[in-house]
Amino acid sequence: MVLFGSKLSKLDLGLTPHLETLYLEGCNDLVELHIPPKGSILKSLFISGSKLSKLNLGLTPHLKRLVLENCYYLQEIRAPIGCLKNLANLKLSGCSRFERFVGTHRYHLLEFGILATLVLIAESQDICPLHPNSNLPKFVFKCFYGEPLPSLSGNLEKLLSFGLCACTNLESFSASICGLQRLRNLTLEGNLPEVPKDLCQLECLEKLTLSMKEIKHLPDSICMLKHLKSLDLKFCWLLQHLPMEICRLECLKELYLTDCISLQDIPNNICKMKCLEYLDISYCILVDKLPEEFGSLEGLKGLNIEGAGISRLPQSIYHLKGLRIIGSRWRLESYGFTSLIEISTYTASCYIRDIHHVSPI
Repeated sequence: MVLFGSKLSKLDLGLTPHLETLYLEGCNDLVELHIPPKGSILKSLFISGSKLSKLNLGLTPHLKRLVLENCYYLQEIRAPIGCLKNLANLKLSGCSRFERFVGTHRYHLLEFGILATLVLIAESQDICPLHPNSNLPKFVFKCFYGEPLPSLSGNLEKLLSFGLCACTNLESFSASICGLQRLRNLTLEGNLPEVPKDLCQLECLEKLTLSMKEIKHLPDSICMLKHLKSLDLKFCWLLQHLPMEICRLECLKELYLTDCISLQDIPNNICKMKCLEYLDISYCILVDKLPEEFGSLEGLKGLNIEGAGISRLPQSIYHLKGLRIIGSRWRLESYGFTSLIEISTYTASCYIRDIHHVSPI
């Protein structure tokens, strides 16, 4: 069922027991939504721009998708936690007055091998509508969360309880993120000035993506993520150095440093990362060389240096037979490569084969 721009103030789903999808957009006068207390087969619920202050999901064990946008009056969501076991997609944005999630049962985290994904985008605000005189940093968060069985981890309640307004205590925010359970993928984007300090608590994390243009350094705790396989740092414009102990990421296979325009160098101990398969330093304009022992990365299969400041390749790199290098055509030619594979007008790739020495430019 789709209602667009309806003037309804109350909606009772008791007369539609077989309803699976409810789409309410621009229903700006809606103040009450009644879901049958004895059960519902509702699978997808989208509400935008309503005046709901409380949303009681009742018994909705089949609910898979819940999207709430610009429901400025929404303060509370209520549901038996066990009845959210199939909720896989949650989006809660523009609900600046939201305060809490209320569940009627508690479950312990069970070892089902079920892992979650979180994408959190922070947009800075000049003024908090509720506290215009507050000195705290102010952010509005867009949250995209997915987990097969969120009722088992308790993450859903933590995410829904981020706060009542735009005022953000960064320490509390950091503690909330690092307290999430069984998180596999984490993406943080936007204007946050620092990375959560205790990321090492996310023991199951396998992929970490940071697109935070204001961060100047990474916490050392990142190096304690023993299961991390992919670290993606993109558009971190003020980041100058990688952690000195980055080699402790013993399972890391992919390291992306795209457009980290203030990054000064690649630390020598990166050569100890035996599992590393792909390194991307494209447009790291201040990185002018690779470690001399770069050839120790025996598992490396791909290297992207397009737009980086690399003036020469270390001699040891020519031991990495089969390594694919991506870069600007003229730069690869200056290294002595002739068998180039065109990717675009100015970009090409080549493979390390039997070249034993190439003079630097």
